[in-house]
Amino acid sequence: VDYRVYMDRDTSKLQKRKDRGKDEQRKVFLKTGVISQAKGSSYIELGDTKVMVAVYGPREIPKRSDFSMKGLISCEFKFAPFACTTRRGHQRDAEEIEIGLLLKECLESSVRMNLYPKSCIDVFVTVLEDGGSTVAASITAAGLALVDAQIGMYDNLIGGSISVRNDELFVDPSLEEEGESSSYKLGEGRLTIGYLNTLEQVVCMTSQGVLSTEILNDAISLATKQCEQLLVAVQQCQVQSFKQKLDTMQPNEV
Repeated sequence: VDYRVYMDRDTSKLQKRKDRGKDEQRKVFLKTGVISQAKGSSYIELGDTKVMVAVYGPREIPKRSDFSMKGLISCEFKFAPFACTTRRGHQRDAEEIEIGLLLKECLESSVRMNLYPKSCIDVFVTVLEDGGSTVAASITAAGLALVDAQIGMYDNLIGGSISVRNDELFVDPSLEEEGESSSYKLGEGRLTIGYLNTLEQVVCMTSQGVLSTEILNDAISLATKQCEQLLVAVQQCQVQSFKQKLDTMQPNEV
């Protein structure tokens, strides 16, 4: 079933943003502890994009013959069947497997794996609605869920996304502004990064389209600025979550 027949989208947004500037991101909502059975969890709304992440572990890897001082991360990325304009299958496809591998590499560079020898941390990312910049939202939500699970990390992990159209850069593109990767012309594309703000390190990056070196450098610089803006919202969410946990703890547990 193609859900696009039921949608009424304003195609003028492809050329011009009506409600925000080129360097402005969409409204963001963050919350942790949304899945009670998980060790840590988070939920993010970035415009129309909605992503939920659950973290389990660390757990011991059974029947492992070799000993490693570094732990492992298992990351599974999945679109909900109703998340996209075209209904998704229940089995993971090639795109979901590829994004899962990208998130795995991003998280392995952000988590202090030396603290969890011979252990595995399981991360499950579910996209409830694809409204654009899905990978960037998933990176931010995964980092927030790991912190909620009290997993040791080098820094807060934030995702940023940039769309390039007619040599113009758009921060946090919506689904309409991203467009189809197969329709990109010369000088058009999109870029997504995972960024550690305090350390000023880009731990992962993926791009589609044909972009010049100059445009690519400008896109990376703009994406890092977006991550710096998102960091404030992430830190506020973490402070609120910590206060809620303190309120629920018994006096002898503090």
